Amino acid sequence: MNPVRSWSSGLKSLIMAVWVGPAILAVWVDYSAAQDPNGPEVLARGPIHEAFAAPVAFNPTPGIVVPKSPPSSQVEEQPPDQRPEGNHVDWIPGYWAWDDERNDFLWISGIWRDIPPGRQWVPGYWGPVEGGFRWTSGFWSPTASNGALNYLPAPPQSLEAGPNTPQPGPEWFWSPGSWVWYENRFVWRPGYWVQSQPEWIWVPPSYAATPSGYVYVDGFWDYPVARRGLPYAPVYFGPAYVVQPAYVYTPTIALSIGGITANLFLRPNCGTYFFGNYYAAGPGPRAYVPWFAYQQQRYGYDPLYASMAAQHGRNPEWSRQIRTEYIYRVEHVEARPAPTFAAQRVQLERARAEGRDLRGMELAHPVNQSFTHPEKVHAMVAVPNHQRAEIAQRQAAVRDVTQQRARVEATAARNPENFRAAGHQPQQLQIPRATNGGRAQEPISQNRELRSPPAHPEGHQSFRPTMAAPAHREPGPGGSHAETRPTERPKPAHNEPRPKSGEHPKPR
Repeated sequence: MNPVRSWSSGLKSLIMAVWVGPAILAVWVDYSAAQDPNGPEVLARGPIHEAFAAPVAFNPTPGIVVPKSPPSSQVEEQPPDQRPEGNHVDWIPGYWAWDDERNDFLWISGIWRDIPPGRQWVPGYWGPVEGGFRWTSGFWSPTASNGALNYLPAPPQSLEAGPNTPQPGPEWFWSPGSWVWYENRFVWRPGYWVQSQPEWIWVPPSYAATPSGYVYVDGFWDYPVARRGLPYAPVYFGPAYVVQPAYVYTPTIALSIGGITANLFLRPNCGTYFFGNYYAAGPGPRAYVPWFAYQQQRYGYDPLYASMAAQHGRNPEWSRQIRTEYIYRVEHVEARPAPTFAAQRVQLERARAEGRDLRGMELAHPVNQSFTHPEKVHAMVAVPNHQRAEIAQRQAAVRDVTQQRARVEATAARNPENFRAAGHQPQQLQIPRATNGGRAQEPISQNRELRSPPAHPEGHQSFRPTMAAPAHREPGPGGSHAETRPTERPKPAHNEPRPKSGEHPKPR
């Protein structure tokens, strides 16, 4: 694991911009002074944008219901004036996320993202439900689907129990099994071993829960964390702070990849990674689990840890070091990272003065230091002001498409008889397409080779279902999972297919 190295900075303030008519009013937030409790507070702890990375739940369920509505207006974002170098780097806007510890909403800042090959981002949204509001997550849909998504009944309980054949080698990892729709029922597709690829992360098949059913998302190859873009720190707006229509927010604090992977957590049945100080979180169904332990507890699958551990398969010290540092921070409160960017600056200065180890304590740094930061993992290029303004304007189109998705899925959810009328067949809905938020139209860099992803790990196989769920279970959107009790643990099939490019795999 690459430790997070210290850095020094004379930065005393964070610049945000507010549009006032044709002029720009610069608002300076001085982090050397006391933080305004009603102003925007940059955090060094919280959720990671789900378009940057997301775990896989074995038994996906609709999101939790929160007791209050999100703020009525989205935060108008203008992307930073620097972005990572890359061939397909787009800006994906931010969104509101619920923080159950604050009992309030956070703003998850937008990100620069190198779009996975053959994928397009379908943004998530908040929708009203009985008792409050529920978040419906976004997901990476195949571009070949052209916005046509198949909505299925709730899949049965997962049969995934880990590998039951020997590991082929230290650089191989297990990809979990999943239910797939076959004719008029679900059938179990067993897991299989995948050989790690140095420049890629394998994301196995999963289901996205929506108000109108479950969308099957086929597995795909994504970029490694250090190459997939640049995430920014989340922001909290105090209860008395009102986001005015003329307000424009520009993220200026980037997350440090080494810092977040040293302090990375997941929650059961929650499709989000969390970074920062969650070491004191107690046990329970919504507890925070360190990323290296998530799969061991059978909650789901962590694509980042699985692939990275396999890539370091010949170096067992990598995994041991992650666990050792985690235990140390559990036992030593002073070694845990600070919860806000302002507090982190104070903590780092004090630790540096005392000669203490700074590993894992820096989770965020000013974006203008991405050019020179010791942890620099990718080159940065400038984004001209006119392109930033164009991207900000195009975000309105993304919001419109997100609202259309919410309306389409809500309408379908009010007509569950569609599943029955179709004879237990998937319900297909057309989701409007949009850009991923706007691409910085720069020439392709000559310093970075354009590479194609590896072949799909199932591509050399053909289909053979190993276990079927009952064909006449009661389907319906957002329904409970059917209980399926196997008489025998399914064996890995040696003739599995690569699902077709749409959202729904078809048998040959």
